[in-house]
Amino acid sequence: MSTTSDGTILRSIRLYRETLQQTRALFIESGEVADGSYGWLEGAPADDAVPLSQQMNELHQGFVMKIFASVVSEDRARAIEQRQLGRTLLEHVWGESVMGSKLHEAVNWLIDTARDLSWYEVTRPFLELPSLRDRWAEVETLAVRMANLIVMVDGDDGAQDRARVRSLTEALAKTRDAAPEPVATPAELKADAPSSPTIDHQADLDMARDAISWLRGEAKRLRHGTGHDAANQPTPTTVGGAKPKPANVVPTNSQPVDSRTAEQRLADARAKLDRLVGLDAIKNQIQTLANFLNMEKHRREQGLPTTKPSLHMAFVGNPGTGKTTVARIIAEIYGALGVLEKGHLVETDRSGLVAEYAGQTGPKTNAKIDEALDGVLFIDEAYTLIDESGQDQYGREAIQTLLKRMEDQRDRLVVILAGYPKEMTQMIRSNPGLSSRVGTTLHFDDYDPEALARIFELIAAKAKYELPTPTRRRLLRGFTQLYFNRDRHFGNGRTSRNAFERSVRRLANRIAATTEVTRDLLVTLQPDDIELPGITDAQLIALTESPGMVRVTCNQCGQPQVIDDLCLGTDVTCPSCQAVFPVTFGSPIVDLSKSNPSGDEATGDG
Repeated sequence: MSTTSDGTILRSIRLYRETLQQTRALFIESGEVADGSYGWLEGAPADDAVPLSQQMNELHQGFVMKIFASVVSEDRARAIEQRQLGRTLLEHVWGESVMGSKLHEAVNWLIDTARDLSWYEVTRPFLELPSLRDRWAEVETLAVRMANLIVMVDGDDGAQDRARVRSLTEALAKTRDAAPEPVATPAELKADAPSSPTIDHQADLDMARDAISWLRGEAKRLRHGTGHDAANQPTPTTVGGAKPKPANVVPTNSQPVDSRTAEQRLADARAKLDRLVGLDAIKNQIQTLANFLNMEKHRREQGLPTTKPSLHMAFVGNPGTGKTTVARIIAEIYGALGVLEKGHLVETDRSGLVAEYAGQTGPKTNAKIDEALDGVLFIDEAYTLIDESGQDQYGREAIQTLLKRMEDQRDRLVVILAGYPKEMTQMIRSNPGLSSRVGTTLHFDDYDPEALARIFELIAAKAKYELPTPTRRRLLRGFTQLYFNRDRHFGNGRTSRNAFERSVRRLANRIAATTEVTRDLLVTLQPDDIELPGITDAQLIALTESPGMVRVTCNQCGQPQVIDDLCLGTDVTCPSCQAVFPVTFGSPIVDLSKSNPSGDEATGDG
């Protein structure tokens, strides 16, 4: 018999409702990202032109229902605590309350309906859309958080409940592992090819088409399914129950349009750029270019002479340094300034330009360029188009086709070539046509330890996680170790994201052994939860044993100062201006004389 107090139940309901809202926000925001990334794809008929954000909103209903059904048995569904969470979930899904005798029936319907769904169905966009793959950790985080809240709401956290949570976690892991991997290109077969994966963007694009088409179908079935009055007999639909009543729903017979002014679009794009961690030199170059283009726009409006520089670019840098993200923002800036009519980004690589048989590469390259017209064509690992031996006639044909279109349609097309620094420099220098047309080269440096820690913090904050001081020290010390032992295939931002995913799984395992779930437990990543790829727990512990110092900058007077890293996550007083300012992370002061060349130990000693 449950002895859970009313206060505990109410607290659990509040936390559960908050997590449901976070999940809806994640799905909707992801739909907006997907719409910005793939809005140029061939879409559904005009009468079904519902924004991807709304379709993702409808899909998230199936996701949260699946979680509930996976951890609640029919017997437990009869308990008052479980029914209260079931009612909270139904209110979230249907937008209406279910009261009285109908509640038990509605909860049973919810469980029966959700059990027919597969995990792959309710998470597919995060598994197959390239621009959403890096959000999987947030999806998994929210699922585990909801599962723990559900099984522990009645205070009876038995072995079967823990087994259900573990089963859910394992099911999500299997779902992730079952997702199609990015396809390797022929570049990997070269003896000197980088060891990190080279992505076949054409295959990814085809996958994105299929996933979006599937999402439209699922959303359509939901919208046209049987309606439901929560006070009456519940009737199941394919995904997510009856249609909710969200505010500001776009009518299904209207084509979604961007109602922002050019100034608002430009401000939003610049804000996205400013939010990126690090990349200060890149931001300054882009801001300077945007200012110049904006000035030329005003001169043109006044009838004054203007100049049109080559806007084609080269992005050089190691993996995970934000090249694709920056390219997408540049496309938005060009669109807002009227330089490009649409301002969309088409991402591809050698596989999307070069055909298998003679005579097919030119048409294939032209078709890809046609997709990018009035936007930006981003060619990743572009150096694979040029063979040092000069025997690759297919790659040479793709380059010649590309060069002609870059010149002939420079008013409608911007091409960004991206890849490793050494290979990209050799490529551009070896081809006079490219060197004359690529007007700007942006160098993306590896993220330093502070930037890696800040990226981790941003991901964690988005998922509503908090990082106490000991956790921050462990992160910064670990990232310092990874940074100073990196090679040219260092993952950069991906390393931070992988570390977050691993850490969240550790927290989930720790929560599974806990009898009482509190908000602090759900939102706090403790030092022992932190796991970094390539570093053992023993190494992480050793890295944090000795004192360390970090360099920070006062956000009031801009003066740098050195502080103990035990101050991370606290407020400090600037000795120069006496202002109190928060310190999240800082640049570690490393004594290289104490580092071990074997990579087994590195410290942040001052």
